[in-house]
Amino acid sequence: MYEKYKTIRSPEEFWNNWDKETLDILDEPIRERIYKKYVVKCAVFQRDEFKCRNKNCRHPKSRLTIHHIKHQRNGGKDSLRNCVTICRVCHHRFNKGKEGLTFDGMTYKLHKKETKFDWKTQKSATRLKRKELKRYHGINISWELLEILIRFLEKDYSEMFEDD
Repeated sequence: MYEKYKTIRSPEEFWNNWDKETLDILDEPIRERIYKKYVVKCAVFQRDEFKCRNKNCRHPKSRLTIHHIKHQRNGGKDSLRNCVTICRVCHHRFNKGKEGLTFDGMTYKLHKKETKFDWKTQKSATRLKRKELKRYHGINISWELLEILIRFLEKDYSEMFEDD
């Protein structure tokens, strides 16, 4: 199952298995990011010996995944220092705030704020927004006029604004 992560392939070998249509869609910066993620995943899996590192794991047969210690949305990087191998069950339970992760003598917990949704405030805000948007309803634009406007926007008018 994890054969492709046991050795780090060169970029040529890595992209060799991809279909041409998909490769044509991807530009070079995206290809570089995909390959870099693959290299990090290989290195992390190999370092962690293809096992869930969570000390309290009760599902060792679950598929493995990479967990970012400092979340990417908070500026965490795809790096060997910031990633750890855990199983999908532990990852899911951690992200739902049900369990912490314990590895390397540290326990990590996800702290979620308990907030109640204020339906009354939301309802009045929605009413105000509807009133505000109501004035835009009823404007009828024919398909012909819409087509003219689109053609106008597609033209390059930069020559008109150049200094001679």
